[in-house]
Formats: sequence, structure tokens, C-alpha cells
Amino acid sequence: MISEAKHFHFIGIGGIGMSGLARILLKKKMVVTGSDMQANYITEELSKNGAKIFIGHAAHHISAHAAVIYSSDIKADNPEYHAALQQGCLILHRSDLLLYLMQEYKTLTVAGTHGKTTTSALLAWVIMQAGLDPSYAVGGMLSPSNSNAGHGEGKYFIAEADESDGTFLKYHSYGGIITNIDADHLNYFGKIENLIKAFSQFLSKVETSEHLFWCGDNEHLLNLKPKGVCYGFGSHCELQVSNFSQKGWGISFDVDFKNCHYSSIQLPMVGRHNALNAAAVLGLALSLGIAENIIRKAFLSFGGIKRRCEKKGEKHHILMLDDYAHHPTEIKATLEGIRQAAGGRRLITVFQPHRYTRTQDCLGLYKDVFDEADEIFITEIYAAGEAPIDGVSSIEIIKEVESKGIKKIHSVQRQDLASLLFDFVHPHDIVVSMGAGDITKLSQELLDLSGNKRHVSLN
Repeated sequence: MISEAKHFHFIGIGGIGMSGLARILLKKKMVVTGSDMQANYITEELSKNGAKIFIGHAAHHISAHAAVIYSSDIKADNPEYHAALQQGCLILHRSDLLLYLMQEYKTLTVAGTHGKTTTSALLAWVIMQAGLDPSYAVGGMLSPSNSNAGHGEGKYFIAEADESDGTFLKYHSYGGIITNIDADHLNYFGKIENLIKAFSQFLSKVETSEHLFWCGDNEHLLNLKPKGVCYGFGSHCELQVSNFSQKGWGISFDVDFKNCHYSSIQLPMVGRHNALNAAAVLGLALSLGIAENIIRKAFLSFGGIKRRCEKKGEKHHILMLDDYAHHPTEIKATLEGIRQAAGGRRLITVFQPHRYTRTQDCLGLYKDVFDEADEIFITEIYAAGEAPIDGVSSIEIIKEVESKGIKKIHSVQRQDLASLLFDFVHPHDIVVSMGAGDITKLSQELLDLSGNKRHVSLN
């Protein structure tokens, strides 16, 4: 029985989803151990908080008395998973552990192909600032707390519901937000119709329609016609967003909802997509009884999330940004927001495609994605454990973009990227690294070079 477990071992504890659950268990005074193939800032932080971390996977890491937690990324031949089977351990998928942790709370889930991490983090921040002491588990590090999870004494649990492996269908929610549905994770779902069906099932499991908000600007969601509150820029939306503007690195917009007008809602974020995310949070927070002035103050104090248009450093007027965007829709929306903030500064975009299957599914969607970039560098595909697929490479993306007549795109090997960029950038440039792989290390690689080469230093 999971309720009797006192020791939890995580296979792949350094991942963002697994580490969040480990943090909650540590707060609950449980024994937490875990392994990962390499150390990172997440494993280091968990170790400081009392977890025992092993680097590498090995059978002897498994105790017969431990509940063993795994994710969909863990294969059946993993030595720790195999040892757990042999020793008769309680073995749980991470989604089952999350389900268990949420059962005593009113759960507010945030799902959607794009924007769910930002939206769930902002929702958690608003509820925290309202003094409601929530528990939460989201897919990114909140900059104010430098944590992706928390264990509170309040009645709400905010969870990011990951659709990538279908496990979000296990959750029954009190309320929540659905940001959009787009073609992604088709390596699991096969075709978008199956993905849409899964979201329809997820929506049907939300308990209260007054606390369910879904984006009416998304065609797939609009066609589903779910219960709840439709939000968006469209005139058909019950919660309507209007008067969007962006000045520098901040946005402002109005909202009309239930015969009330909320003018000049402001956040220190960029892009129309984040106005939609924030509007959904505003609506849900109001429906929970949180006062407008508290929501406004929380929005203004929101420090963002690591790897979501994160400012990594600036010196000599060169700004380095890092973003998790790895799907064409995400890349386009993020670059449009950055361009509005950047003005006439040269915008250099460095994209690392993620997974062969995703790249294959997205071919044909890249043509207009990089329009706002002045220079584009594309590396080879980050495999994330996948085998190569014939005819699928970053060259296909480059050909697609070049078919529009764009000549500012460059193919570069990942290992050569930092050195090449170091000699390419100039004062006043903005460099944004994009992708879900190790491209996030690029800013530090540039910093490491800054002590040995000419005029550039980013920190």
C-alpha cells in the first residue's frame, strides 16, 4: 500500500516532473532516494534538502522496502526497474504518485499542448499570494521560489497535467484550465484525432464547470464545445481579452467577464499567448473568490519560470535568453513576443530540434516560424534517446525555411555552436536559445568563453 510507504526511490530523479514529487515527499518528512545518469542543479538542490542521490542506474540502489517511482522515459530493461520487480517492491508510475498526493485536496489542473507550465506556475503564484498556502507540482522552476513543487496546508493542489503519455486521464479535477490542443506527442497518440479524444475525456472529468476555463481561440477546443468558461480574444468568448499591448518586456490587456470590465491587467512577460494564459488564471482565481487587487499584485510580482524566455545574462549590451520552445507554434509565439520587446536590436535565434519523431511530425510547419529572427542557427536533432529516422534531420527544416527565400539561416554542429556564436555576436544583439535538449547550456558555454576571447561577456 502506498499509504504505508516511508521510503521512495525515483528512477530519473533529475527530471523536472520527478523532482517535483520528490520535493513534496521531502517536505512530508519521507525518506527520498533517487538516481539519474548525470548530476544537475536539480539533483544538487534535492541533495541539499535531504535526498540521497546516486549518479547512474544500478540494481544495488534499490531497497526492498522502498516504493519505486518511474516515468514513461524509463525502459523495462533499466537495471533499477528490473531489480524492483525482482525484489517485489511497490512500483508506481509518477502519475500514480501524483494522483495519490492530490487525493486530499481540491485539485486544479492545467493542461494543454502549449503554455501549461507558465499557466500552472502563475496560478500557483496567485493562490500563494492570496495566502491560501497551496500545494503544487508544475513543469518548471518558479523564479521567486526556485522550486517546481511545494507542500502547503491549504485546500488547493495545483498540478500541471501532462498529456504526452496519456496519463493525465487518471486525474479527476475540481477545476482547471485547458490552454489549447495542437499536434504534438503523436509518437504516443498516433494521430491528432486520438489526442483530441483524450482531451475530451480529460475535460469530462473536471468536477465544476464554473471553475473550468478553456481557450475559445483554439479551433480544436472550440469544436469540442466542452462545459465551462470559454476565454480568448474572440467575440464569442465568455471571458474576452482585448486591448492587448506590449511595451518592452511587459504586457497589458483588458478583460470582460460576467458583466465586469477589468482594465489594464499587467504582467512582466511578453507575447499575446501569455495574455491568454494570464486571462485564464484571472478568471479561475476570480471564480475561487480571490480578490481582483490580490490577483493584479500577484501578476506584477510574478518572476517567471526558468527556461521560459529566461534572461540568462547581459553585458556590453548583449542579452542572452533561453526558452524551452521546441514546437513550431511555441517558437513562433515566443519570437513574436521577443521581437516586440527587442525593437530594432538584431535577434539571433538558435534552435535545437527535439526528437526525430517530433521533427518528422512537424515538417511542413516551420516555414513562417522564424520570421521575426534576423539570424537563425539550427543544430542537429537532439535525439532524447530516439533512434534516427531516415529522411528526418535539421536539414529538412532549413530547406523549408529557405524555400521562403530567407538566406539568414545557418546549419551548425552543436559542439561548434558556442565558439561560432562568440565570434558572430555584436553589442546590442539578443541571442535566444530554443529547444528542450542541452541547448539550455549554451549561455554558460558562452560565459566560459568570455574570459578568453575579445569583447563579449554575458554576465
